[in-house]
Amino acid sequence: MRVTRAWFNINILLAFALMMGLTTSAAEGDAPAKKPRKPKPVKAVRIYVETRHDIAERSLAATVGRSSPMSFQVEKLPILNEVHVEEAALLEESGTYQVQLKFNSLGTRVLEAYTAAAVGRHLVIMTDIDAEARWIAAPLVRRRIGDGVLRFVPDASREEMQRLVRGLNEAIAKKKKRWLN
Repeated sequence: MRVTRAWFNINILLAFALMMGLTTSAAEGDAPAKKPRKPKPVKAVRIYVETRHDIAERSLAATVGRSSPMSFQVEKLPILNEVHVEEAALLEESGTYQVQLKFNSLGTRVLEAYTAAAVGRHLVIMTDIDAEARWIAAPLVRRRIGDGVLRFVPDASREEMQRLVRGLNEAIAKKKKRWLN
């Protein structure tokens, strides 16, 4: 009988036990903590028009507001989206803030046509702030908007709206750069 063989098996057993001890201590929290990720800019905005019809195939239910929610029935397809936005801005006005969307020529014509036909109804605005769709505003159409500029007070935090404005403007700049090259 050889003694060296038993010695070899004990070394493998000790090495395995040592490896298991290191992996469990690393899993328990000895690893350095990761930095919290900076939230991604929001790059999507959809504008729907309120409908007076309750046809399920043509409309969606929209609830705007978290503290005092308002419910609307909107057309299933948006009339405008981020492709039509030429510039986005966050405006400070009398202690509050508004989001201003300036649309390109096609978006201006669509906005003018729909607001002329939808006086007295709401434009309901949706975005994907928290990686899920959320209805953030429902401005009432009081008159035809012919200048292509839509302003609204959102039901969202200032930081969320800064992310939206920054994301839309970055997407616009990227699109313009692609067109120039």
